[in-house]
Amino acid sequence: MPRELNDERCEVTFDDRISNSKITLYYRMPTSEERIAYQNAQIIRQGNKVKNNVGEARQKYGLALLVGFKDGCFSKAKNQPLSSDPQSPHYDPEWKAYIKKYASDIINLLAVHAFDASVFTETNEDSDIDSEDPS
Repeated sequence: MPRELNDERCEVTFDDRISNSKITLYYRMPTSEERIAYQNAQIIRQGNKVKNNVGEARQKYGLALLVGFKDGCFSKAKNQPLSSDPQSPHYDPEWKAYIKKYASDIINLLAVHAFDASVFTETNEDSDIDSEDPS
């Protein structure tokens, strides 16, 4: 299947060990400019010192890509479902603030998924091609 080059909403599902459930996030693909800015934001220079800024970069850019989540993945409290869908009766316009405050790990993982681990190089061990039999 080819990579789609458009602005359609993307989806990724993570296994959440805290809730012992699956969390499905909806996100948009980063632009080329965002990919460059994300890489540049990970290391910053302060005077003569270099600072690791990976966590902050993941939070900023992961949150920028997040456009919603599947209903039922989050709740504000028991019997208080949270929705990112404006058509849902459980919609809260502050849904992103809840995710930022209480689920920063999810934002980090989204950033890793979209920016850091979107492609990989297949090694010989991962290849489906059988090695030549030396005999």
